Amino acid sequence: MDSNGLDIIFFDAGETLVHPMPSFPELFSSCCADFGLEVDLALLSDTGRSLMDEVEEKQRQGYTFTNDGEASRRFWLDFYHHLVKAMGYGDGDDLPRRLYEIFSRRENYGPYDDAMTTLAELRDRGIRLGLISNFEAWLEDLLDDLGLGEYLEVMVISGNEDFEKPHPAIYALALERAGLEAHKALHVGDSPVSDFSGAVGAGMQAVLLDRWGRFPDFQGERIGALAEIPSLLALK
Repeated sequence: MDSNGLDIIFFDAGETLVHPMPSFPELFSSCCADFGLEVDLALLSDTGRSLMDEVEEKQRQGYTFTNDGEASRRFWLDFYHHLVKAMGYGDGDDLPRRLYEIFSRRENYGPYDDAMTTLAELRDRGIRLGLISNFEAWLEDLLDDLGLGEYLEVMVISGNEDFEKPHPAIYALALERAGLEAHKALHVGDSPVSDFSGAVGAGMQAVLLDRWGRFPDFQGERIGALAEIPSLLALK
């Protein structure tokens, strides 16, 4: 990665700046427990990643669901149905509907501990900050609720647009709004496909955020926390 001439850093949102509280597995497990279902956390992780791999491949071809309320609802109900079925739940809709309700509430999300401090430090260093996120339109209100929105000069949320990452058009839109060429932008996020490969394919620099060490064999720039970004840039 070459930080010379870097003008803006774009961040992903979910599992990068913000997360379900206390965490997705814990909130998911708590909800399932109310239905008498015990969650195998390793199986949950593997199943969730497999489902998202399929979705990201469709998104690469232009598939989008977050910009339509009913399409988003159908997608997440189907997603949660597959997850709980893998845990041994039957074909009923009650639990998937409950999960959809819980994960659609802004009050069930919070910022990572290093999110605001990192954004503040980067802004103080004179680096512009932005957001490129696959998320429903209510993300903007969530970021404002959490005090993160004020740091983000450019926000491209797929719920308000025609494309989702990793389709090249969403990165191009962010660059257009920032008034920059791709090589002056860095993208940081937690998906090797949507946040790293997609950004690199659009001509941007990229860093994978791997908080939980899920991608030890990843070939590319990788960090374990947002707080590492200022030092990473200072060393280049």
